[in-house]
Amino acid sequence: MITDYLYMQITSSLESLACNNDITLVNAEDLSENVPDTALINTRAVIMNEHFDINVDYTYRLAHELSHILYGDHDAQAVYQFSEYGKRGEELLAHRNAIRTLMSIEMPSSPFNFMSYYKVPSWLENDAIRIYNELKVVD
Repeated sequence: MITDYLYMQITSSLESLACNNDITLVNAEDLSENVPDTALINTRAVIMNEHFDINVDYTYRLAHELSHILYGDHDAQAVYQFSEYGKRGEELLAHRNAIRTLMSIEMPSSPFNFMSYYKVPSWLENDAIRIYNELKVVD
């Protein structure tokens, strides 16, 4: 996990986003490493497994799970579990919204630096470039 000051501020911004939208955030320290992070739509809760053994960064995963609750189709499914390989439907939407959310909090110097910083799965490169270019135009 990245531990620099900027990273802590970004994580804090995501935690504030959850709080401001009445989303309960649980940082579980007692789950095994194979239990994925989970978004519970009906109870508006996100459970983050601090020991989840995955190459994707915690903050990206948090943005992804929050995206399910903030921007997802609440009738599609009641529970989502993080998968770096979820390429369809609600999972793809959550990946794209996680990228947009994090870039909106702190605009990276390039989409490639963004992907490296958060260890975003490489198959999302085109989405990261597209969203970066959309947000860069707004700046």
